[in-house]
Amino acid sequence: MRYDKKFKLKSIKYFVSICSSISKIAQKRQIPKQTLARWIKLYIRFGERGLENRKAGAKEMPLSSDTETKALQLWKERKRSKYSMRKDLKIKGINASEWSIKKIYKKYKLIA
Repeated sequence: MRYDKKFKLKSIKYFVSICSSISKIAQKRQIPKQTLARWIKLYIRFGERGLENRKAGAKEMPLSSDTETKALQLWKERKRSKYSMRKDLKIKGINASEWSIKKIYKKYKLIA
C-alpha cells in the first residue's frame, strides 16, 4: 500500500513527539512497524524529500549536507577507505553507502 508524504510526515512527527516505541506508534497508526522504521531512516537521511513516493528508476536523492560534513571531518582527522568511512559514519548514527561515500570523495577530489 502507498502512503502519501503528509501521512508519513505526521507519523514521524508523532513518533518524535511521543517518544514511544516504533511498534506502539505503528500499531496506533495501523501501519507495519518495518514501514515506519524505514520512513524514519529516510527522513533522518534525506529530510522530507526522502518521504516522497518514487517510481522505479527515479533519480537518485542527494546526500544530506550533514552526511557530507561528517564524512569530511572524519577524512581530515584520518584518511579512510570507503568501507572504513561507512563504518565510522554508522557509529556516529549516519547511514551512508560506500557508493555515496565514493561520490563525496570524488566531489571533493579526495580520490583520483
